[in-house]
Amino acid sequence: MTGTEYSLGHDDPEVRRLLLQGRLYAEHTDRALRLAGIAPGMRVLDVGCGPGDVSLAAARVVGPTGSVTGVDATPGILDVAERRAAEHDLPNVEFRSENIAELSADRPYDAVAGRLILMHLPDPATTVEHLAGLVRTGGVVTFQEFELTASRTAPPMPLIDRIGDLTRQSFRALGVSTEMGTSLHRVFRRAGLADPRMNLSGPLGAATAPELTEFVADLWRTVLPIAQRLGLDVDGLTDPDAIPERMRAEAGPDTVVVLPPLISAWSTVRGTSLRA
Repeated sequence: MTGTEYSLGHDDPEVRRLLLQGRLYAEHTDRALRLAGIAPGMRVLDVGCGPGDVSLAAARVVGPTGSVTGVDATPGILDVAERRAAEHDLPNVEFRSENIAELSADRPYDAVAGRLILMHLPDPATTVEHLAGLVRTGGVVTFQEFELTASRTAPPMPLIDRIGDLTRQSFRALGVSTEMGTSLHRVFRRAGLADPRMNLSGPLGAATAPELTEFVADLWRTVLPIAQRLGLDVDGLTDPDAIPERMRAEAGPDTVVVLPPLISAWSTVRGTSLRA
């Protein structure tokens, strides 16, 4: 990882997983942006925008009098984001391919936002400090990150528990934080921001629900080759396509899957040193 790359890549299966993930977490992201103070008329920067979920959500919140700029270091994923913006008739959002560490602005933004980006960076506090320098005094810095250790099933499902454990081991080996959600308070303080307000939210549902079984299978499809390269024990888990049916067979009628919750944090910028 260079500090700006998305660790898991952007091939087609991964893009499909990101889009499904976006649907599952859409209402939680929208609520988090509003709680943070994103409002009509604001000029918002969305970093690590990927296929554009946060950018599109922010564009709806700021409305036609506001604007959103989504940036990502991978140009290919921005084609997906641009198509989605056009499909949703959101002309107030634009996308640029840029390295986060090199971002600058000719005038300060009202807010900077990001979702599931800091967990992939080796020094998130330095990144947040840099980005806060692009926001006006009184503006907002807000990030949403997974707390991967908080996912669970009730009652426990050995299949999901094993996939979850292997996923966390693989992420940690890549340098991806599995507890970035609860680390946001520390990251904001080290970035020189005031103690952030925080919120936790996320999807859960029956273990047999199609979107949940598909999400688990798609995630494992992405993680499996990483786990294999690391030499982890994936015996019996080498066919991701079989995961949904195995989940349906193992789950009881009332078994619930709690997907990793999003923890959001937001703080107001007390001063700015705009990097032009």
